[in-house]
Amino acid sequence: MDTEALAERLPARAAWEENGTALLPGVLAPDRFQALAEESRGRLELVTPHVHDHTSSHRDGSFASPVHCGFVPPGPVLEALAYDKALLARLREATGIARLVPRGGAVVLYREGDFQGIHTDSVKSTVTVGIALTEDLPAMGWAPHLRNAHPDFLGEVVAKHGIFPEGDGFTTLAHPYGDGSVRAFAGYHVPHWRPRLTLPMGLLVTMSFMDL
Repeated sequence: MDTEALAERLPARAAWEENGTALLPGVLAPDRFQALAEESRGRLELVTPHVHDHTSSHRDGSFASPVHCGFVPPGPVLEALAYDKALLARLREATGIARLVPRGGAVVLYREGDFQGIHTDSVKSTVTVGIALTEDLPAMGWAPHLRNAHPDFLGEVVAKHGIFPEGDGFTTLAHPYGDGSVRAFAGYHVPHWRPRLTLPMGLLVTMSFMDL
């Protein structure tokens, strides 16, 4: 990358490093969002339960705490979006990460009472993109002050604050619904969680992008 191009990317990269999240407007046309929602609801019988009741540190440096939800494999509409060149270009521009590459996606299914405790995503998720397919899906928990925290320290956080921590530094991050925008966040680097769902059902598209 030449010096001029690098200089143009620095502000975006600095903002991404500071905030750990970016909202990208105008990414999803209404018909594409509708097709994504219809496809996801039509594949619910393919759900694989994602359930465990313990905290764990993974070899890739990610961290997990208790979770109860399900994952629906992607259909053609989601596959096309996950590897969409225009979306990838927008993500590279918004984050300043020039070597970002797509790693695929899935739909997370939450039934009433389902949750994900505080965790970090796989190392393959330098950037995670979330799209709410359910109106009024509650915001996820977000701990930017714990960016790059060691998994052992996150275990101490769970011991002290529980899997849905509250208090100083712990906040929320909402996913847009039906307005054409998508939420990108530093899934591997910033701990996040989703409290128990109080709606009958919630659907969230999640896509992973990795910095090579």
